[in-house]
Amino acid sequence: MEWEKLLVDSVKDGKIRELYLSKIPQLKTCNNWRDVVPIGLVDHKMKHSHYKGALVMLNDKIYFVTDKTLTALTEFVKFNFRQQIQVLEDK
Repeated sequence: MEWEKLLVDSVKDGKIRELYLSKIPQLKTCNNWRDVVPIGLVDHKMKHSHYKGALVMLNDKIYFVTDKTLTALTEFVKFNFRQQIQVLEDK
């Protein structure tokens, strides 16, 4: 519950901290993909993972959608991502 409140405000001015990005849940399925609001694209390699996809909002919650899922959905839903999200590395 506490993380959900923090994560909703985690993207500011097109930037997100690496720690917050790793805590964002992945959106795999959805009843209506047209309700998903795009935030921005992400392409960031961490020590043990590679985040390539997009950040989206659904029901006032933030989610990560993989590039593979976005590619599969392109024939059904048109997402308009206007910005590239910059990931700030934690030291």
